Amino acid sequence: MKPSGWLDLEVLVCVGTGGVGKTTVAAAIGLEAARCGRNVLVLTIDPARRLADALGTGPLDHQVRMVPSEVMEQVGAEPGGSLSAMMLDTKRTFDELVAHYAPDRESLEQILENPIYRNLTDALSGSREYSAMERLHQLQDEGEFDMIVLDTPPARYALEFLDAPRRLTRFLDSQILKLLFHPAAVVGRTGFRLFRRSSETVLRLVERVSGLEFLRSISEFLLAFESMLGGFTLRAHEVEALLRSSRCGFLLVAGPNADQVRRAERFWSRLDEEKIRLVGLVLNRVHVWPGGSETPELSPDLSARARAWLERGLHDPEGARGLFETVSRQASLARRDHAFASRLAGALPLPSEAIRTVPLMAEDVHAIEGLRTLAAEIFAEGAGAR
Repeated sequence: MKPSGWLDLEVLVCVGTGGVGKTTVAAAIGLEAARCGRNVLVLTIDPARRLADALGTGPLDHQVRMVPSEVMEQVGAEPGGSLSAMMLDTKRTFDELVAHYAPDRESLEQILENPIYRNLTDALSGSREYSAMERLHQLQDEGEFDMIVLDTPPARYALEFLDAPRRLTRFLDSQILKLLFHPAAVVGRTGFRLFRRSSETVLRLVERVSGLEFLRSISEFLLAFESMLGGFTLRAHEVEALLRSSRCGFLLVAGPNADQVRRAERFWSRLDEEKIRLVGLVLNRVHVWPGGSETPELSPDLSARARAWLERGLHDPEGARGLFETVSRQASLARRDHAFASRLAGALPLPSEAIRTVPLMAEDVHAIEGLRTLAAEIFAEGAGAR
């Protein structure tokens, strides 16, 4: 899919490891979609303050914050185009999901006030990843936005956020949870008598260590949560279906170094295994040779002649040597990054125009003009892998 096609999706999921500029890339793509007349939301996980400053929204939180109309006019947005941003709040997202599936007000209050639940959203493995997917589902269902750009949590392993709904589903369907809810139904009457006798010793020990209040909290939480099991399981399956639908595309963001390239290849391998559509790659912060031309590689003889020419022209031998070394180092970095881009271009089943290289900028994005410049690099005509 050409980069222009990315802007036609309802959901664009930006994936990649931390430290590659994924959040800024997501914001730049959202800005470009808004400039083209779409009503766009960028859902981010942990935005740097400078990003909120660049958008002009003020500090980002769980509420949708719209970029001021005068800022959008500044970047030439078409009529009807708008850009909003918000930051994921894991606790709030879980609370809203519980409120959606709680059978009544009493059950809702029992769960929200339960100390086990209050600690669960932080302690549960994958809670941030799951809540990101849940919030995406909520927003997409509400239909307020033409396009949602999701900046996923930084992942050490490929697609941790995709595994999160599955982990929750497996937990909800597990024998352990069924045993906690209905031990007699799971192990049978005879087995339950044995289970109860063997567990009494453990429960007495836990009671001595933590007191009755701990056991009461667990009991109340499980009883209140039981009525919502079906809803949570259904929601997890719906989230996975959305990610696999034609309305959604995945964009891989990587950096130009050996470790990032290996991780990008693992991301692609997992996406392919899951039959999830990869629409493009952004190789960010790439060293390029000025003008985009082929990076020169001088022989020792030509290097010596070039240094001599600089010394004569500058009348400063030390300054000439420093300048030559700087240019040589830039050329070496440009050749290295070009090799990484070529490696990924060969490994990923993408057309050349869907692989975008973004030059390393002199400073981090801290104003809307910086986002616009980044977007222009990503969507420039004929600016595929260099």
